[in-house]
Amino acid sequence: MVLNILVFLAIISLVFYIVTYPYNFKLDRKLKRVLGFPQVEKIVNVKHKYSEFSNEELDSEFILEEHFLKSSYTEEKMRFLILKPKILKQNPLCLVLFHGIRDKCEDWLYKAKIRENYLTLKRKGRVDDIIFILPDSGYKGESWYTNFYKDKIHQYEEFFSKDLTNYIEKEYPNSIKGIGGFSMGGYGSLKIGLKNLESYDVIASFSGAISLIRMSINRRVMRIFRYLYVPRFLFNDVNKAHFVKVFSPWGYKILKNDPYSIIKTMDSKKFEGKKFYLSVGSEDKKPYLMFQQWLDVVGRAKKYELNFKGKIYENEYHTWDYISKDIYNFLKFFTDETKKGK
Repeated sequence: MVLNILVFLAIISLVFYIVTYPYNFKLDRKLKRVLGFPQVEKIVNVKHKYSEFSNEELDSEFILEEHFLKSSYTEEKMRFLILKPKILKQNPLCLVLFHGIRDKCEDWLYKAKIRENYLTLKRKGRVDDIIFILPDSGYKGESWYTNFYKDKIHQYEEFFSKDLTNYIEKEYPNSIKGIGGFSMGGYGSLKIGLKNLESYDVIASFSGAISLIRMSINRRVMRIFRYLYVPRFLFNDVNKAHFVKVFSPWGYKILKNDPYSIIKTMDSKKFEGKKFYLSVGSEDKKPYLMFQQWLDVVGRAKKYELNFKGKIYENEYHTWDYISKDIYNFLKFFTDETKKGK
């Protein structure tokens, strides 16, 4: 009897998944609607806009510091870099940037070209002074910036929300602060930003995994089975074991950590004065469905009246090369939006 019920549920789930699968024609229709939002901009034929600088020039312009924080929330000392211009105003902006899965904080320097982008814009008078906080995610680049399920020594969300945020607020108490990230880092920045709106005024995701429902299984299927155990075979093959280790196999646990779902549950008044930046490459569709996730979250941001800017880059994929182009636009956005708030 039990077996028959399980087989029946499996068949119904499969049929429902096939019917609601995001086929290309559905994505095209949804993209057309999203491109109609005044907040969304499509960027065609984007090129690198930063100038090249020698190592000597970069060293003469910036101070790079390595720091470690011991935390009661993790078993490891958490490492981060602070990158700052040698000449600073009294109250510079402060920007936290999270890297992607299995990446490291140095990738913001050497792959995203953060120094070259910033210095190019600074010499054009397009950005204010910015101090960059570049953390390692922990857990060998696979922490997901999240508290591991039933694991008290890997509470990474607690570290970033409390220890690191408190450190930044203590060191730079008068600075306007932003938080952003790429891929897994985009997930972490949006989730931690949403949960700590009192600390961050600008929140950004660059091709982030910002709709875990979409990343794991079809979001409509998840709504039906949100309170049931989610079999591991439904998760992405590459990361499924680790995904379950971090988030648990239970639907409602995943939803509590899902930015797409968190936006819906929040009091809209808390979004007042906060600015969001959501970007993606148009070809960032497989294997992690970042494009589809972006469509989900942009639609929800519009529905719940978040003050956001959405950018879609034509013919760009899930690469640091794309980030090295997008970060140029984001640094301008960060400066412009913080000036409005002053």
